[in-house]
Amino acid sequence: MSGYQYYEFQAIDRPLTAKEQATIQKLSSRVELTPHRAIFLYNYGDFRGKPEELVTKYFDIMFYISNWGTRQLIFRFPRAIVDPDWYEPYALPYAITIKQTKEYVVLNINISDEDGSMGGWVEGEGWLPQLLPLRDQLLTGDVRLLYLAWLRAVPNCAGYKIEKDPVEPPIPPNLGKLSDPLETFIELVELDSDLVAVAAEASQNVSAKSKSALLLEERLADLSTSEKEEFLIKLVRREPHVDLQLINRLKELAGPVDTMPEAVSGYRTLSELTEMMDVAYEKRKQKEQEAARRKRIKELKTLAPKEEKLWQQVVILIETKQAKPYDEATALLKDLRDLAEYQKKLPEFIGRFNELKDDYQNRPALMRRLRTIQV
Repeated sequence: MSGYQYYEFQAIDRPLTAKEQATIQKLSSRVELTPHRAIFLYNYGDFRGKPEELVTKYFDIMFYISNWGTRQLIFRFPRAIVDPDWYEPYALPYAITIKQTKEYVVLNINISDEDGSMGGWVEGEGWLPQLLPLRDQLLTGDVRLLYLAWLRAVPNCAGYKIEKDPVEPPIPPNLGKLSDPLETFIELVELDSDLVAVAAEASQNVSAKSKSALLLEERLADLSTSEKEEFLIKLVRREPHVDLQLINRLKELAGPVDTMPEAVSGYRTLSELTEMMDVAYEKRKQKEQEAARRKRIKELKTLAPKEEKLWQQVVILIETKQAKPYDEATALLKDLRDLAEYQKKLPEFIGRFNELKDDYQNRPALMRRLRTIQV
């Protein structure tokens, strides 16, 4: 049975060595491999490697998608920079997992739909470049991705792998101001926008330049001369994440001062969020319908002075005896029907419309189109 599986791995903090590339090359003769990237594409068969192990050993991020409904992101972070406690509150069995090695923290987000199908055409290429900035956000403790992943994955876990009606995890700040990569993730996993909107109602808005950041800058003077030289040497050597290492050191010097934007403790259950989402959906649809109604009224008011000319144009189009003009005539008649209904002159329209059908009843192609006009 044919299928579609796309794996893309990227090495960000350092390129792969020649030996590492040789090891990865053995996994498949068809791999697209560079010192910074490996792509495996399967329409038949399966990948011989273990994605999480490969990320842990060689790469910093992996993206996977299949046509049976699985979308997966795996991140590797230097353990010296991140705090696993940032991520743990969002863990879900088999869906959001956090593992630690001596050097790394590995975060695995696996969204699998129970129906086993994503519907439509599935294409893996092009997603990961848009999602790459999510790793930098997670490195700084921005866990909005994990909250969104929890929202998407928890319905498949509730009542099976976890309690039936779980309470949401901590609500990170700025859920109402999502970055482009986060919007891309929402699109990728098909997370309901109304659910995101109601979840964001309890999220704080935090400015990029917070008071805590200013407090950290004041701690620069507390660094010893040797520490300053050490950080400068790391910069010269182009070591990755020197900025984050410096920030973490300044946090230590700042003491117990809270330098991270505060997350609000989760307090809404999954059923409450779902109910809020349904209400939000109805309100949004009502607003959209009202906006569409106002737009249509504006269009009809523009058509009103041209009513007689439109009737004449309908006849001209019908006289051509061609399919495309028939379609145009039908569209104009629908506009005239709506205009008559708005002006409370529908009986007059029906009379003229019936005369038109009587005049051209010997044209089957036209009559099929006119039957689509409801009066």
